[in-house]
Amino acid sequence: MKSNWWNKIYTPIILALVLVIGMSIGRHFLADNIYTINSNSSKLDRILQYIEDDYVDSLDYQQIQDKAIEEMISQLDPHSAYIVPEDFHAYTDPLVGNFEGIGIQFRMIRDSLTVMLPLAGGPSQKAGIEAGDKIVIADDDTIANRKMNSEDIIKKLKGESGSRVQLKIYRSGADSLLSFDVVRDRIPTYSLDAMFMVKNHIGYIKISKFSATTIEEFHDAIEKLLSQGMEKLILDLRGNSGGYLRAAIAMADTFLEDGKLIVYTKGKNRPEKRYYAKAHGAFEKQDFVILIDENSASASEIVAGAIQDNDRGLIIGRKSFGKGLVQEQMNFADGSALRLTVARYYTPTGRCIQRPYDKGTEAYYSDHYHQVMNELKAKPDSTQKTDTLKFTTPAGKIVYGGGGITPDIHIPIDTSVNYYFYNHLYRQSIISEMAIDYFNHHKKQLQSYIDAQDFYEHFKMKKQYYQEIVKRGEKQDIRPTIDAVKNSKEIVSNAFMAELARLLFYEEGYYYVYLQKDQVFNKSLKILDSEGK
Repeated sequence: MKSNWWNKIYTPIILALVLVIGMSIGRHFLADNIYTINSNSSKLDRILQYIEDDYVDSLDYQQIQDKAIEEMISQLDPHSAYIVPEDFHAYTDPLVGNFEGIGIQFRMIRDSLTVMLPLAGGPSQKAGIEAGDKIVIADDDTIANRKMNSEDIIKKLKGESGSRVQLKIYRSGADSLLSFDVVRDRIPTYSLDAMFMVKNHIGYIKISKFSATTIEEFHDAIEKLLSQGMEKLILDLRGNSGGYLRAAIAMADTFLEDGKLIVYTKGKNRPEKRYYAKAHGAFEKQDFVILIDENSASASEIVAGAIQDNDRGLIIGRKSFGKGLVQEQMNFADGSALRLTVARYYTPTGRCIQRPYDKGTEAYYSDHYHQVMNELKAKPDSTQKTDTLKFTTPAGKIVYGGGGITPDIHIPIDTSVNYYFYNHLYRQSIISEMAIDYFNHHKKQLQSYIDAQDFYEHFKMKKQYYQEIVKRGEKQDIRPTIDAVKNSKEIVSNAFMAELARLLFYEEGYYYVYLQKDQVFNKSLKILDSEGK
């Protein structure tokens, strides 16, 4: 948090910059000397230069400039953003398809950096680091028992390929800290979380984002599942926050015949541009459904909207986020960047699904929160079509605009589950920590399972495992009611099994087990299983 001194000195200057920028050209400053801003020059550049050259005190000029830019951009829309150099890779790496580091999934569990999973074939796995290890020291810098956020930790562990990092690790059962010399490498990041056959004829694909590698991953998954006999598909875009427009267009093209409109974009300074299906798609005739929820946004909404508006497949789940703005990125020599909204996108029927943001960014995200809360009051299979803008598809189906994609089949949040208790266990990493401890003590037994299906069908979730999770929660001041413990047993037990399956069979194992108790997934499975019979 900035000091009061910083606020007193810097805040008035930043506000003054923003106010002056909005003043008419030719405004005079009244002082011992009068300076006039030439109408042919950049006012912002001259103001910043004037401050740097003549301000009474020493200032961090770059910080002042960054704050002024951030304040300007905040007046535009919720998705335009100025990215300072130190945050650049945090913004861009997830969409590039790779990063340079040590290759682990981790969580901070009570101020300890805990390895949840060393990535297969990555530097950490090659060095011998295991799930459950706690990184205490990195290059003589103590990480444990410090209030560090994920971004700070990532900066410690990332680095150029070929560089080394010395790690000291606490491992349960070891007498002292273990030392590891890890050579950093380029780590691929995947946007496809899982793919597998659910039944003999139904496949499942989970996509977490739309990155530079998404379409290659997606097409490979489709081809592999088709070779295994897939005739129908469940495409899970829940929690998918979006990404590259071209990746969304290519995915929709997989399902649509040539010539079908996928999306179009236009803005004040961008002429209308239409995108049509062109390539022969591998899944143009088969049945499929798309799963969405309140956290499906942007590119995932483009895919869902294109499919819905072309009467091609069913959209199942809950109303999506409602982001219909297109950003372009301008990179600067100092490592910073500007993501600027340049257009809106429209679904084939003409829907712009962007939610209103005229009341400011805080109200914009508050509206999304209330959307989720309203779901808790919804009745099963309620369509909850609250939008007033109606559009008609070629087949005569009514679809809704004005904010997000409204699914064809709405499935509200299961209110019989005490999510308050479950979410607290999850956020405190108690379920995953229990899974790691169990895995490390029963590794030989667990590794006897052939695959995730074998594990799910034969692993016995004993009563004492759940009781131990509840006890661990109580030690972290999570004290549920008797009803909460009773009502949450199934979802918590399934989450524990899913975490074990992740340790055994990576993400595909996790999703295979987790989905067994997922209402939206099971509804879509039932629909596809009944079609064509």
